[in-house]
Amino acid sequence: MLKFALLGFLLRHPMTGYDLASAIRNSINFVWPAQLSQIYRTLGQLEKDELVVSEVEPQQGRPDRRVYSVTDAGRTAFETWTGELVTDLDPVRVPFMVRFFFYGARPPQETITQLQVLRDLHAKDRDRLATELRDQIAAATAHHTGDDLDPLIVDSVRRAGEMMSQTWVDWMDETIERLRNVPPRSTT
Repeated sequence: MLKFALLGFLLRHPMTGYDLASAIRNSINFVWPAQLSQIYRTLGQLEKDELVVSEVEPQQGRPDRRVYSVTDAGRTAFETWTGELVTDLDPVRVPFMVRFFFYGARPPQETITQLQVLRDLHAKDRDRLATELRDQIAAATAHHTGDDLDPLIVDSVRRAGEMMSQTWVDWMDETIERLRNVPPRSTT
């Protein structure tokens, strides 16, 4: 998946690995995070597969920059990937939910405390997606002159993240309330 995300960003304009990490952090990180080391490893593989090429740009007083751009083969691979009809749901892995599944034997207050911590993290993420990321997307697409739907699609992905975070907040609020209504356990 990361290779196609990198191709997609590079099709917008050539970038360095660092630029790509920043682009991911400011857009799709909430659905597909990537570390700088993964990005560079994937760029190396994309270059080996001749889907991208790189060029070293000298800089004065700073290290040279390696800038990547997409080849015709890379464009074709990306267009094939985006053109494929998705007919199956992607599995969602949520490590916390596996852990939470086994919380039944834990004291309710410990579980409530854990849920409150995560609830606050999801609320913070929701708010970031609703304001900061929305503003970044608006600024990035303000000069968009194409006749495609790119700004709408990009904002729709952001909105999906905002809604997912709100769903987690709602679920945690409900679960906390349910736990608070559990009668105390008998100690006999």
